[in-house]
Amino acid sequence: MKAFPLSRVTLLDGLFARAVRTDLDYVLAMDPDRLLAPFLREAGLEPRAASYGNWEDSGLDGHIGGHYLSALARLSVATGKPEPRRRLEHMVAELERAQAHLGTGYIGGIPDGAALFERLRRGGVEAARSLGSSDHWVPWYNLHKTFAGLIDAHRLLGHERALAVAVRLADWWLDIAETMGDDAFEAMLDTEFGGMNEAFADLAAITGRTDHADAALRFSHRAILDPLLERRDDLTGRHANTQIPKAVGYAATAAVRGDRGLLDAASFFWHQVVEHRTVAIGGNSVREHFHSADDFSAMIEDREGPETCNTYNMLRLTQRLAETALEPAHLDFVERAIYNHQLASQHPGHGGLVYFTPMRPRHYRVYSQPSLGMWCCVGTGIESQAEYGKWIFGEHDGALAVNLYAAALLDAPEFGGRVHLETDFPADEHVQLTFDLDGYRSFKLRLRVPGWSDGLADLTVNGEAVSSQTAPGAVIIDRVWRSGDAVAFRIPLRLSAERLPDGSPWQAYFAGPVLLAARTGEEHLGGLLADDSRMGHVAGGPLLRFADVPIVEDLPPEEVLTREAPLRFRLATTEPAGEAEVVPFYEVHDCRYTVYWPVAGKRRVEERRAALTDIDLGTLVLDARTVDKVAFGEQQPESDHGFRGETTEVAVDEAGERARRTMADMSVILDDSGHQGRLLRVGYRLEGKPCSVAVHLAGVLLAEEHWEEGRGSFDSDYGLPGELTTEPRAGALELKFTALDGNPTPAIATVRLMR
Repeated sequence: MKAFPLSRVTLLDGLFARAVRTDLDYVLAMDPDRLLAPFLREAGLEPRAASYGNWEDSGLDGHIGGHYLSALARLSVATGKPEPRRRLEHMVAELERAQAHLGTGYIGGIPDGAALFERLRRGGVEAARSLGSSDHWVPWYNLHKTFAGLIDAHRLLGHERALAVAVRLADWWLDIAETMGDDAFEAMLDTEFGGMNEAFADLAAITGRTDHADAALRFSHRAILDPLLERRDDLTGRHANTQIPKAVGYAATAAVRGDRGLLDAASFFWHQVVEHRTVAIGGNSVREHFHSADDFSAMIEDREGPETCNTYNMLRLTQRLAETALEPAHLDFVERAIYNHQLASQHPGHGGLVYFTPMRPRHYRVYSQPSLGMWCCVGTGIESQAEYGKWIFGEHDGALAVNLYAAALLDAPEFGGRVHLETDFPADEHVQLTFDLDGYRSFKLRLRVPGWSDGLADLTVNGEAVSSQTAPGAVIIDRVWRSGDAVAFRIPLRLSAERLPDGSPWQAYFAGPVLLAARTGEEHLGGLLADDSRMGHVAGGPLLRFADVPIVEDLPPEEVLTREAPLRFRLATTEPAGEAEVVPFYEVHDCRYTVYWPVAGKRRVEERRAALTDIDLGTLVLDARTVDKVAFGEQQPESDHGFRGETTEVAVDEAGERARRTMADMSVILDDSGHQGRLLRVGYRLEGKPCSVAVHLAGVLLAEEHWEEGRGSFDSDYGLPGELTTEPRAGALELKFTALDGNPTPAIATVRLMR
């Protein structure tokens, strides 16, 4: 399936057109000179404005600048407005100036980035392993955004100077990479590197250079690729958005190298994630990680649900795969993810973007602000909200394909003119396509039949029934077309219900592809508009009780859902008996919400309520007492808490739960700005070997612990001594774990500072 260029698709008034306009306003509210500041600083030039804060001045400096280039390129072609192009020209010129001043081909905003990468030259495995730290976070991930933005500027706008900057940057890296052994290179890839394999594959497709294609292949992380080649899912416990761009790169590299194995690996990855790890909104992961596909309890209980970046990159992987070997499931996923996660992650008023979308009933999302939130999901968000037009039409095996039913105008000279798609779907089930052609044209029209539907109803051409052929996921009309021909049909929205992927009794409800949700209150929405704090992207308000969530009887959806108006339903609940209004999730903002409902058979409602109450006993009191917490071994919590460590390693158990141990020491910074901390709770995991640890908080020894043997996970509580609770002290407390007696520390899973 080949997509049409964004410049040839005009979105007409509707959900997607409004989202693009909102995105344009948000992007134009950002200052390009502030985004350029890290690049100029690192090149030894005076920035024209101060850098943004948040993630833009704490080690990931410059990453939004690359996303901004990509967003400007997309908005330029999608809207035809001159300002995005003007800003892109300015960005490229400044990056070109910085690159020329530095003189090596390198360009980036990473603190001390040029020297950091230079240390990789003949530096061996240890230098490669030291690439990531809290000072510069994930350097290759960061630099990939610059590569991608420059490539997008060329690919979408034909910008030759942007391509030249990208090629010089690539040459700089190839010169260093030539000095690295394969072991060192592979060790380097253990630190998140974004989609660098995709970037070099894209450069190879543009330049035709074999060294670019070779570099793409070398960026294939064997620790992830090899299990995929063997058709093994080894994803449990891994940071999700570190892995998804790698799979995008496998598909891109396969395209330039003709490597069927890489393509099969990318496809296997896609099926495992979509079929076994994806929830109703089309997103995946909890606290950014893939957890066990057999246990989705964390998905329901945690406040940090699916990450928007993941879905953006899964959509990009879907596009790569569909270009080569289209499957009906590809477009079904695209439709689900776009309506229920991507569209829902943008505030329709102020354009703020969402990082985590909790699946926990009666929790909420928080939104970025243009000058404050500089998260990864802001970067991918400003890109994704600009490119809805690319999904609507396509060309497949010589046929004009209609893939999504949204109001749009397609300029398709290869099919003889223009195609006008009129619909208010999904609010209205009627769809009409009208052709404006330059004469008689013979071609096939491929109309997608969604997997959730019972087919296209009342299909006519010019008001008369028409014969059609069936294909997987589509019907095809093959005829001679003329100007004015109109194709009309309906897509009735069938009601459906869907359990969590592990089959547990939590259920979401759909009208066609649209996830339905209930607004469940506007109380305690702390941080709804996020500030610039490191944890501002997390909805930190109180968790509400599962014991108060209405239970729905486990009946077919048509027996519990009553339609009141287009995309307006009443969901009958059995305990307590009543009704909840449910509407499209993409309409639900600035409030708490429920998308997954506890379900039970009529005779098991009391048992289900008791189980929900038990969950509360284990989580709500603990959450209310927690001042700050860190999940060790998880990338974002460690980064947000200034993790530092020597000779550490991450341990992942069979359920995918992560922890970290050290042979030396490791530390994080806990936030106790309100001076409420009275107890430190450490979650240990013993693995049958001798281990020991000294625990210091703010330089004060809390405990020394020794274990000769034992297995299992448990918590140890340490009361804070008087000097940490009564005397004036800073709100930031360093928590340090040190190995003793030549033994490693136990694996440390979580720490909580508690009231």
